[in-house]
Amino acid sequence: MFWMILFKLFFGLISLLLVVRLLGKKSLADITPFDLIYTLVLGGILEESLYDDQVNIGHVILAVSLWGLMIYLIEKSVQRSERITRWIKGEPAVLIMNGKLNLGIIRSNKIEMEQLRAMLRQDGCFSVKNARHVVLEAAGQINVAVKSEEDKSLSFLIIEEGHFKERALESNDLTKKWVEEELERQGYAVVQEIAYGEWSSDWASPHFISYEETMDQHFCVDG
Repeated sequence: MFWMILFKLFFGLISLLLVVRLLGKKSLADITPFDLIYTLVLGGILEESLYDDQVNIGHVILAVSLWGLMIYLIEKSVQRSERITRWIKGEPAVLIMNGKLNLGIIRSNKIEMEQLRAMLRQDGCFSVKNARHVVLEAAGQINVAVKSEEDKSLSFLIIEEGHFKERALESNDLTKKWVEEELERQGYAVVQEIAYGEWSSDWASPHFISYEETMDQHFCVDG
């Protein structure tokens, strides 16, 4: 029993090392969700077999070998076909282009405005107004090009998808009536036509983006 567990552990370690080699020289930030999933599945196969007496070393070798073969074939297919690469591992998504919200792509990636703003802040950009280009990479990290490196104004989300964010308004002593007056002053009719609105105490007026001012366009960043 002891020697069997020891042998399974040794074989499992060698298998995981081979998978890491198969991934190539990638940093953790470059590992895609697909890479992570098949590594976790391999770990699950080894974990389940380790203390199960009914699973002998032959079963482990067969399972790991078949899984490794499938990974190898998929990796080879990915290297030969851009279409398969995009389908399996994904591709970068442009969320903001030239300061314009790419709303269709944001929605297709299941990203809410609060999430987008949080990702921007993590990259040192504190408002959508100051974001020039925003790219969501295939591995999930975000890259931001700002309009001004000096602009560190912290903005608050006050309108999302045609609805007031009442808690943000209350916490900053703002009223719906004041926002509606600002909308009218900037040429917008009703709050329902606004896709995004933010406010900062450093600005002369809130920043609004109507649905008509957004875009829905796929950009192929890497060819």
